[in-house]
Amino acid sequence: MRTASCELRTNFAWAFRRAGLLVRSSQFAALLLLGACSSNPPLTSAGGPLRVPRLEFVPESETFAAAVGEYERIWAADAARIVRTMQDVSGLTFTDTAITAIVFEGVSSSGVGDTPMRLRASYPVDTKRATLIHELGHRLQSPLFRRTDEEHGPLFLWLYDVWVALYGKEFADAQVAVEKRRRGPYPRAWDEALALSPGERAARWKAIVANQRARR
Repeated sequence: MRTASCELRTNFAWAFRRAGLLVRSSQFAALLLLGACSSNPPLTSAGGPLRVPRLEFVPESETFAAAVGEYERIWAADAARIVRTMQDVSGLTFTDTAITAIVFEGVSSSGVGDTPMRLRASYPVDTKRATLIHELGHRLQSPLFRRTDEEHGPLFLWLYDVWVALYGKEFADAQVAVEKRRRGPYPRAWDEALALSPGERAARWKAIVANQRARR
């Protein structure tokens, strides 16, 4: 359950943004609430020290404050486990240390560098989990690809196995079905990835990583 201090932080953040003041919610939350609430857990996990990117979820308007709360709770509960699993499965390491994620009603996107991530507000909680990991996946593998590259095919070689490791096969299969209903490269890329065994996906992804690093 979201605490009263979390609600205060979101309300203060929105009020300051409407006033046009460039104050990050995490900064004044620490002053006003003495660190009582944070969507960013300590940079540790059961396996030892871990660099977890700091995520700030920002509502595009006050309409999306409740959705921000859902994304914050997902990240507060699972951030270290998500990051460790993504890095273990992909063999890559996050270079981002801080990411701003705009919560709005539109197509989700990863952003890159200082360009914010954008996350759809209206998804059910499980699809919020899957989408957040999907967009973080783009950021994790982005150093390997040019901006013009279509990278969903490579992403799906390891994203499915991350979902399975985190939340189980039933969750992963349901979210694949959600993504395949979208336009663009999703249906074909998912079909091609899931036609392979886990070992074949891992081997193909490892070859892509080696090839992309050689190109750069």
